[in-house]
Amino acid sequence: MLQHGWSTRHRILKSYLSHGGYSVSPEWSSFSKYVIGFLSFPLVAKGTTVLFEQISKRWDAATTAKRIVATQLDPILKAADELHGKLRSLAEEDFREFRELARGAAVEGTDLINLCSTVFLFAQFWGRLEILRRVSLHAELTRDKRGKLLIDFLRCLESRRVRLVDRAWQRAIGELTFTDAKPFSDLISFKEFVEMYENNARVREWVTPLEKLLRETRYRDSRQQMLYYGIIVQAMIDTLDPKHSTTRERPSYPNKLSRRAKRTLIGRDFGVYLKDVKNTEKYTGIKRSKT
Repeated sequence: MLQHGWSTRHRILKSYLSHGGYSVSPEWSSFSKYVIGFLSFPLVAKGTTVLFEQISKRWDAATTAKRIVATQLDPILKAADELHGKLRSLAEEDFREFRELARGAAVEGTDLINLCSTVFLFAQFWGRLEILRRVSLHAELTRDKRGKLLIDFLRCLESRRVRLVDRAWQRAIGELTFTDAKPFSDLISFKEFVEMYENNARVREWVTPLEKLLRETRYRDSRQQMLYYGIIVQAMIDTLDPKHSTTRERPSYPNKLSRRAKRTLIGRDFGVYLKDVKNTEKYTGIKRSKT
């Protein structure tokens, strides 16, 4: 079948070179015979077919990656934007909302709403990331420029020194916001989330690691952990939506970060893993060295 296919191509190419309505020189006519003869060899034909198949696969992979990024990036950025807005508000007030919450104590009224609203924003963001994992299971997002940037940020956010909870807990918390019965675009509402939290002990168990961290923001180390995470989220928003077409442009809070956190941001995260982040001074308050 392969030889038959290439004999057909041989005839087409010969006809094109000989009767295509073009005026060809004797030298070119002689050269074309060598070209036709070369392409007629079975090994060359097979090799060329394999090459075409590889090019086709690469093209399909790039197209798939671009399509997934085009559909998933916007909801991810919007969820990240909501989360960062809340974290910035908490940073300005030094997490006053959670300072009076005793560890493990039951919450109700305003305290319940404040706690659930923050947990929900994290869950919504992590839910979007989990959806991205599912729809891109067999895709290579790094074949798309924005997809590569997104993957770099997600790897940073889930790295051991940056993440707020273990990755397994993060996935579980994210999965609370959607079900297989509904399209991935339809996350549950805040009202539904609060009702789940109040009425389902298992849901409260799943969010315990994050809730514990929020309750401990009366301590400096826990506040710094939250603030650091928020800076990476903001850098992701600014980098992937530089014109802020779907997100809000907000000032950062470098004055809330410790010197150690600033040095780590400059030397490790922005210096090694997230080199595409521009204007790092916005997040650290320190001008980047020109060297």
